[in-house]
Amino acid sequence: MKRPNNHFIGSKPGPGRLKPNAPLKYYNNRSGDVDNLCKFVMDSLNQVLYADDRQVVCLNAIKVLDSDGDCKGSTDVEISVLNDEDENNIM
Repeated sequence: MKRPNNHFIGSKPGPGRLKPNAPLKYYNNRSGDVDNLCKFVMDSLNQVLYADDRQVVCLNAIKVLDSDGDCKGSTDVEISVLNDEDENNIM
């Protein structure tokens, strides 16, 4: 997730400008509930990766702050097909 400007020295984002007291990765901010962020990604992949997001049977999500470079944030998606062994390990 993109960091708020107040996490940076002088409120100016950029490499090496992160305040020492800024949260490292996990931060409960008001930039969106993790379930709403997932819904956006899931809906975006409808008719692209699957016919409908109702086909998805397992979802693991985490909201973290970007701490690299300009800290602009990104959305990363990893997709895999579950086999019987994976299913047993999840349950």
